[in-house]
Parts: sequence; structure tokens; C-alpha cells
Amino acid sequence: MEGRGASTGADFAAPRADPEGGALDPGSNGPGVTEPAHTVSSPCRFFLAGGCRFGARCRNLHPGAPHTPPEPSSKKPPSKKPPMKTAGDVISRILWDSQLPPSDFTVGHLDRFSGVREDAFTAFCWEDLASVGLEVLAIPQHRIQYFKYRGRVVWDKASRLDDVFGSTGGGRTILEVMEEEAGHQQAVGMGDGGAGLPEAAVAPEREEEEADEAESGPQSHPPAGPRPTHFVAVRITSPELRGSVARLQEALCQADPALAEFCTPLATLHLTLCLLRLDGAGEMQAAITALRELQAEHRRLLPPAPLLRFQGLGTFQRRVLYAAPTPGPELVGLAHALERGFACKGLTIIPLPAQDCFHLTMAKIPVGGEPRLSLPPDSPREELGTQAVESLCLCQVGGGRRTDGFYSTLVELDLY
Repeated sequence: MEGRGASTGADFAAPRADPEGGALDPGSNGPGVTEPAHTVSSPCRFFLAGGCRFGARCRNLHPGAPHTPPEPSSKKPPSKKPPMKTAGDVISRILWDSQLPPSDFTVGHLDRFSGVREDAFTAFCWEDLASVGLEVLAIPQHRIQYFKYRGRVVWDKASRLDDVFGSTGGGRTILEVMEEEAGHQQAVGMGDGGAGLPEAAVAPEREEEEADEAESGPQSHPPAGPRPTHFVAVRITSPELRGSVARLQEALCQADPALAEFCTPLATLHLTLCLLRLDGAGEMQAAITALRELQAEHRRLLPPAPLLRFQGLGTFQRRVLYAAPTPGPELVGLAHALERGFACKGLTIIPLPAQDCFHLTMAKIPVGGEPRLSLPPDSPREELGTQAVESLCLCQVGGGRRTDGFYSTLVELDLY
């Protein structure tokens, strides 16, 4: 038997390729293979039929078609919306930016019972909710829906409007909004403080301000002096009295349909007791403190609540149609107590045109309009209704309306 010698590396050498390009020797799939066989794609049968929808991206051959590189995708990822400044950022800006007067801002917030309400910015306590008491008005910031500057929405959560910082790409900031509003006021003649304008042009929302003062005297324009920014009023809530006012307004409009636009909405019916000029948040807080002190005094002494009885109608120079309550010392005493309380706080009190002539405005034609108001032909002589004075409202002049239609209110206090 012939033995085998030692193995050499040549026995396990990779098979050699045919130098003329022929097929490899059997067993040529070992590690020595340097060029794998090319895979040839078959022609695209859809291209041959003229209906290949992949074009240059097709993995099969397109015989005779020019070679074009695939186009890069033109789709861009959706851009992310810029982050919007929060209600807390707006609050801090109003509180700490000396260029922004807080008294010109109002806040629309969600109330759990009455829906969206609107109140003056200065009516709220913006401290931490954990540190405030039950007697102050405070809300969680997530309930704030919008902010207004002089009746113009400058921040709205639902529509992502931010004209305070311009964070949502609107390109407008609060300083630009203030310049626009100032320019608009100058355009309508507010450069002189509105002394020579009709009341409706100065502030369409104004109620007792100086319109009724102008009507009660021979002058045709409001007198020079400080203009009221707030007023203390008794809101008319009696269904009997509201019904009587509605019937009288209906009779007035039947006699002259054009007077319908001058009738006072039932939701804003009130009796003004005091006019104030409050500049800045400090004076507003002082006025609220004075009212709370009056409230505490009433609850301590428990004086009889004035019951206002309205009977008969009157007019101021055929511009204001009103109903006056029967004169009584209780109402006059309450008005004097209000004035004393505000005077002790150093606040500016603007006297009413006639201290003994409190009245409920039912219709009012602004200064400049044709004075044509007259008593309805069937004006009742019996009592129109009664209203108990059990609460007082400190309202803002021209500050918009609440969701229930009444004036924007800094505070509403129950006296008893």
C-alpha cells in the first residue's frame, strides 16, 4: 500500500479562471472567486406594452429608453407651528411693562356656570391662587380665552392670535396695536380729548358719563374737566320694572321706528350713584377697598335697604327719556356714603349734574343727533315697578360688555 505524503497548500488552491473568459472550473465557488456572475434583468413587459408607471425607477430593463436618474422627492416634511406665548406671559407683560396701561385691557375667561365672561384686567388678583382669599377675584390661567385692548382682541387662544408678542407669526406686537389705536382716535378727532365730539363718537358704550350731564343743562357739549372712567351703579334686575321699560320702549318705537337704535338694552338698565376718575391699578384697588369697607359697615349696622319706586317719565331736552325713582333719604344717604368713602381714599369724584335727580335711562339720543324724544302718548302714571338696592356694581366706562350684556364690572358687592 502506497502511503500519501504530506499535504501541500497547492492541493487546496482556488480553481483558476479561464484566461479567455470561459466558465470556471468545477468547484469554483470557493473563496478564491473574485468576480460573481452578473444577474441580467429581464425587459419590463409593461414598458414593452407602453404602460410602465415606474419610469426610470423601474427595476427591469426599458430597452431603447434614455437613462435618466430618478428625481429626488419634492415633498417636504410638514413644518411645525411656532410656539405661542401663554396667557401667563401676557399677564406678566401687562403687569410689568410700564408702557402698557392695565386699565385698558379686559380678560375673557371661561366660567363654569355662565360660559365665557369678560372682566377688566384690574379686577383680578394675579397672585398665586394658593395665597389669595375668598374675597378676591382670581382665576386659573388655563381658563383665560382672550385678552382685549380697548375692545380689540390682541390675544386669542382658540384662533392662535398673538398681537401682544407676535409669537405666532402675525408680525404685529402690542406696541404697534397701541399706535394703531392712538392713530385711529386722532383720525376721529380724539386729539383734544373728545371735548367737541358727539358722545357716540367718543365711546359708543358710554352710559351716564357726560351725556346726561349735557342733557340736563343748557350747554351742548360736555363741560371741561376730568372725564369719568368708572361709575357705581345699581343694576336693575326687577322683572316687573324691566317689563314696564320694554313696553314703553315698544310704544316709543311704534310712534317713531327710527328711535329703536336709541333704546337702552334691558340688560344694561341701571341707576348711577357716583362717577369716578380712576387712573391706574392703584386707584382702582383703592375704590374696590372703599366699597368693601362700605359693605362691612352695612353688614354691621344693617340699615334698611332702599326700595326704589319708579313712577312717571321725564326727558332731558328731548334727548334722554328716563324714569326717576320716588325721592327718598335712603338713596341720597347711600350716594353720600359712597362719596365720603372714595374721598377718604383720595380718589377723584365727578359730581352728578343734580344730586337729587337719580334716573333710569330708557332711551338716549347722542349729542349731535336730532332731539326728538317725547313722552309716549299713553305713558303710564301708575308705578312702573320697584327695585331693591341690595348690591352695588363698580363698572368701567366703555369697557365692553359681560356675557350677560351688562357693563364690564370691576367688582359687584352684596350690601346685605
